[in-house]
Amino acid sequence: MAQDEITQWLAKRGRKRDLSIELAKQLAAESRLGWYIAPHGHKRYAIGKITLQRLSTRHMVTDDEGKALAFGSVEEAKAFLREKLGILAPQVFNF
Repeated sequence: MAQDEITQWLAKRGRKRDLSIELAKQLAAESRLGWYIAPHGHKRYAIGKITLQRLSTRHMVTDDEGKALAFGSVEEAKAFLREKLGILAPQVFNF
């Protein structure tokens, strides 16, 4: 799947920005590139998917309540991506 098609893919599934865990699994099966881990809040890390689409440049993975799925460490986030989504090499942002 081309990076610029992800926002359209999500819109067809009723989402524009956030990814439920189930949608993240479906998207990861089709597109392995562009997954990231980034700081989120105080000493927490969120995961998501970067796109090149002008409508939205990133899509965060969310829990059942629509809140960003956050982890206590980069290693925990990597383990989730590897075990649940099959993503082996996410980009880690440390800003």
